[in-house]
Amino acid sequence: MITHSLRTLAARIALGVVSMSVIGSAWAAQSPPAGGSVYQQYAPIDLTGNWVSLVTEDWQLRMITPSKGDLSNLPLNAAGESVTNSWDPARDEAAGMACQAYAAPSIMREPGRLRIAWVDGGNALRVETDAGQQTRLFQFVEATPSTTDRSWQGFSRAEWQYAGRFNLDVVGAEIGPAGRRSRNTRPLPARPNGGALKVETTQLRAGYLRKNGVPFSENAVVTEYFNVYTDVDMTQWLVVTTIVHDPKYLRTDYITSSNFRKEPDGSKWKPRPCVVRD
Repeated sequence: MITHSLRTLAARIALGVVSMSVIGSAWAAQSPPAGGSVYQQYAPIDLTGNWVSLVTEDWQLRMITPSKGDLSNLPLNAAGESVTNSWDPARDEAAGMACQAYAAPSIMREPGRLRIAWVDGGNALRVETDAGQQTRLFQFVEATPSTTDRSWQGFSRAEWQYAGRFNLDVVGAEIGPAGRRSRNTRPLPARPNGGALKVETTQLRAGYLRKNGVPFSENAVVTEYFNVYTDVDMTQWLVVTTIVHDPKYLRTDYITSSNFRKEPDGSKWKPRPCVVRD
């Protein structure tokens, strides 16, 4: 019951960011652009471009590798604490396992930059990180994840959550998944203004929530809400609310909120490899 309430609260907070920030939005309701899939044409927010993280919380835990046994702000159970206390960075380095702290449950907390673009004809969003040189793929179309292949970034299914009563399924049936209208019976609706991107990630390879050996299991489920808003000075912000559900190592869901500011271009993009310790 507690876990369910926390997840519901986090989801409402994530969606609430958009409802409070539509003033000044660059994506006001308008006719959808030509080309691209229905998911791209009717995206309620624009996630594409270059973003830099603003470390506004847990600075000492994100900018510097915490010491062994530091469990600050983590709802670990006894099993999770035991694994954390057995952390051996030299062993991880020797095994070539530096990237386990750059996996989907933790990568948005890593200081650095994101580069987001539509791929696969507008049926997926690709998210690249310069920290650890990771690539995530958020798939909108129905697909079946492999039951055997696991990776640090896992399998991510995405869906738009609209602020109003807009129904993407109805529009999709009208114009088709590739964005080409099969019949011309009535005007298409305007692109909706406001909403969030929900992403659920499974099929993970077990890794770390933090670089000091805080574990998550291969059965962890990561639910994220991506929101974009525009400040009064026209600065664009990306807020990512992340919920990690992992009964093997966590007493309750682990919920964080990570902030990014949009940059005009990719001139500051600095790819760097995964490291065990900063």
